[in-house]
Amino acid sequence: MDWHKQWWQTVRYAIKEENRTARLISILVTVGVIAVVLIAATNGVTVAIG
Repeated sequence: MDWHKQWWQTVRYAIKEENRTARLISILVTVGVIAVVLIAATNGVTVAIG
């Protein structure tokens, strides 16, 4: 029973780390998109999506 508890703690920890990584990536992507839009706006470039 003890190894099962240990295994579950490891799994929960891995999931927590994964969520933190995903959040960090989404923040970086958001910041990157904002930066690109600002650069495009200051250069007078029309951004066409699609």
